[in-house]
Amino acid sequence: MNRTALPARRALLVALSTLALGVPCCAGANFAPSSEVEGLRVLAVTADKPYAAAPLGDGVTFEMTYADAPGEGAGPRPVEITWLGGCVNPPIGIDEHIGCLPQLLGAAKEFAPGGGAENGENEETEGAPRLFDRDDMKAEESGEPGKSRFKMLLPDDIFEGARPTETGSFEATAYAFFAVCAGTTRMVLPSLEAGFPLECVGEDGAVLGADSFVVGYTQVYVFADRRRNENPPITGFTVKLGDSDVEQDEEGLPVVQRCARPDEPQQAQGCSPPATGADECTTYEIEAIVGDVAEDDVEAAGLGGPPAREAIWVDYYTDGGGFDGARRLVSDTTRGFIGGHGTTWTPPSEAGIVSLWAVVHDTRGGSSVFRRRVRVAE
Repeated sequence: MNRTALPARRALLVALSTLALGVPCCAGANFAPSSEVEGLRVLAVTADKPYAAAPLGDGVTFEMTYADAPGEGAGPRPVEITWLGGCVNPPIGIDEHIGCLPQLLGAAKEFAPGGGAENGENEETEGAPRLFDRDDMKAEESGEPGKSRFKMLLPDDIFEGARPTETGSFEATAYAFFAVCAGTTRMVLPSLEAGFPLECVGEDGAVLGADSFVVGYTQVYVFADRRRNENPPITGFTVKLGDSDVEQDEEGLPVVQRCARPDEPQQAQGCSPPATGADECTTYEIEAIVGDVAEDDVEAAGLGGPPAREAIWVDYYTDGGGFDGARRLVSDTTRGFIGGHGTTWTPPSEAGIVSLWAVVHDTRGGSSVFRRRVRVAE
């Protein structure tokens, strides 16, 4: 890599180009489940301090995990990852990330001809935090957790314009935007106010689509009472056949049998039963190991309310095969810790190396990522 209300309080990762993400799961057989990585995908953006307690000190470091699976036997592509910071406490009354766009223009202008991105001028000085950064990612870095990083300082006056919470503490918010491009990133011209200020173009200058360009944002909170939130850790990732771990090869990769039947279009979770013949393939039980790590959620409890804990869940992703349910609850706000939060994975029909990812989230913006590479035998 070369350097160049409760749901409302959750850190968000949103594709700005498709804000209406509520596509019905049975919209058609051409829609692959979201757990299956096709094209360019951002799987997670993790903040080392989901709640950046004051005093702000060293700021917040964001780490991105992305995967590129362009299909038709093509391997991952080199990509450009652009980070834009500098948005704090955007105006309320509209979607907050939309309110950030005017604040992003200063960072985006660095990508115009003669700007700092072109000249490599992106130094952080006292009182002038870094507003943009760019990582040139190699093809082989696709899928590796946290390979792209962005450090964003938060202003000392972050509580100016902040609003009080239900428990009386003042709450401030800060946003980091990102763009992942399997081509060249450039500034949108001529109208910056029309939407997201960057676009992705190919070698021929044509603007690339969603399978080659992903934009989004993530959010952190700062509370005046200095409360914190730790990222829920993943301590392991098991791949089992029945009750036993599968055997590993010389490289330490679990070895599984390929699914002999031809791959068929999969319906999204909750739409319909697996296609006929699915039981002809050997399936494997996979599980991200997450302990009872849910923390108290002061804001969810409210003033004088009973103690409440954050909810925790895990999302599974793969670039080969499919799952029998890709989201599992780890800890419930009322029932507490729930054991057995794995799922069933059916390998693909092609032999080779397949990646399995687990992304664990809590309802206060915390997250962690674990990748398990598996060898699918001939």
